[in-house]
Amino acid sequence: MKTKTIAWLNSESSMSPEQILTASGTHLVAATLLSNLDMSTHGFTKIGTATIEFELIDRNEMIDNKVIALRAELQGVKAEAQVKVQRIEEQLQSLLAITNEA
Repeated sequence: MKTKTIAWLNSESSMSPEQILTASGTHLVAATLLSNLDMSTHGFTKIGTATIEFELIDRNEMIDNKVIALRAELQGVKAEAQVKVQRIEEQLQSLLAITNEA
């Protein structure tokens, strides 16, 4: 599959136009984002266009990769929830301790 898109310089990059024009392909790719969305509202700088070509993996591999991604996301959500639960339990214990002292 082949498509055209816009090349945006990472919002955290301090590369000057001269550095961009002389950068190696690998260094420049690491500092760019490819997207057809207007990323200027997020601090990215449009530096050109890109034609990219990629091969799609088979359907089963896509499904496997999505399952892996969802399981990782689920672990993150569970960890965040556990932190919130612990914070709330600590607040409850603090309040109950105050009530018992009075």
